[in-house]
Amino acid sequence: MADNGKILKIVGCGCLGLSILGIVPVIFVVIGLFGMLKKSDAYTASLEAVQSHPQVIEALGEPIDAGFFVGGSVNLSNNDGDADLTYDVSGPQGTGTVSVKGTKTAGTWSYEVMEIQIEDGDRINLKANSP
Repeated sequence: MADNGKILKIVGCGCLGLSILGIVPVIFVVIGLFGMLKKSDAYTASLEAVQSHPQVIEALGEPIDAGFFVGGSVNLSNNDGDADLTYDVSGPQGTGTVSVKGTKTAGTWSYEVMEIQIEDGDRINLKANSP
């Protein structure tokens, strides 16, 4: 006669193993999507603007680093497209949330919104300091 306790342990481990096998590909897809967003022109231009803006440096300190998560979308087709991104940044003195909305026409980006909301502080327009 089989030991029901051992059978339940084996079935439980099998279900856990299948669950892990199902979750791992999702994790890789999410990491890949964040990586693609972080390589976009809109993300890199806004991060450069954040890291070089005197008012942001004064508020957050240096170095200013971006968080892992990036929300939003980037849509490109040949030399045209649009971007709508939001991500967090932090420095030794505080944190902030960066918002970027832009349009790419004939290979050139123009940004309707490129700003940072400093936590418990000012909203700073980054467009004047963008590359």
